[in-house]
Order: sequence, then structure tokens, then C-alpha cells
Amino acid sequence: MQQSSSIRLMNRHWLLSLCMVLTLFMPCNHANAQLPIGQLLLSMPDSLCPYLDMKQRVVLLEYANQNMKDSVDNIYGGKSAILDKTDNYLSLAVADGFTIELLSDSASYYLIQTACAPICSSIVKQYVANWIFVEEVKPEKPTVFQKATVEDGKIVWIDETPLLLDDEEKKYYLLDR
Repeated sequence: MQQSSSIRLMNRHWLLSLCMVLTLFMPCNHANAQLPIGQLLLSMPDSLCPYLDMKQRVVLLEYANQNMKDSVDNIYGGKSAILDKTDNYLSLAVADGFTIELLSDSASYYLIQTACAPICSSIVKQYVANWIFVEEVKPEKPTVFQKATVEDGKIVWIDETPLLLDDEEKKYYLLDR
């Protein structure tokens, strides 16, 4: 009787060891595996995009997937529309003067929030899976009004400060650059 219980215990240890070894060789679903850009929009916390509820986001993605440029009424009564969508990029006009851009790469994704009235200013934040905040991305040369956008899959910063200056002020401002 004692021998059979020790054999069972040994079998359990062997099975547990085998399971542990097998998990080392199985492909795993890493937390940093990137979602398709549409799924990123759907999984975005409401606090980052309070203008659109889930139903409105789904409708906008359906329009974009059918190459339609239609808009939806956002929860504040304004119009929202997807301006551009690729496999790793999405541009969304959320409201008058406010856009959101999503850019995904192999390890993380970026949220660009831009407000224009009439000069534009952007905030860029980097996230990893499940919208875990990593850091705020800043331009190399900070100025008062920096607009960020995506060109050729990269974040590009545009200094909008000179748009506020008169000709004399622009001379001095541009000398410092």
C-alpha cells in the first residue's frame, strides 16, 4: 500500500516537472504582442477618448473598413470621423479642433492628442499592452507650441510657435533655433 502511494506521488512530481518543461518550449502570448489598430481604438480607455462610446467607435471602424468617410455624432453632439487608417496607424477627428492619432509598432503604441485653436499643440504618450502608460514623448527641441503628427510611420514634431509671432519677433525667435 505504501509503495503505490509513493509511486503516485512520484508520478505527480514527474507530471508537474514535465508540464513546467513543456511550457518553456511552447509559444507564448506575450503581453507586448500588438493588437490591430482597430482593436487598439476599441480597447482604448474611455478616459483617453471620452467623446466616443464603444458603439460609436465600432461604427467608425466599420465605415473606415469600407473606405467610407462618414462621421458619427459623438456624445457631446459634435461630429467625429476617422480621417486615415492603415495597418499600424489611425487618425481620428474627435471634435472640432481636436484629433487623436494612434501609431503602433512591434513593442508599443503611441497616442497623439492634438488640440488646435487655431495654433496646434500636441501631447504624445507611449503605452504597452493593456494601455499601460510608459512615458510622455517630448520633441528634441521643446518650444511653446509643438504639433505632433505621423509621417512615414514616424512621429514628426512641427513648431507652431512662429505662427503667433509678428515679423520682428520671428527674426529673434528663428535666430535661437
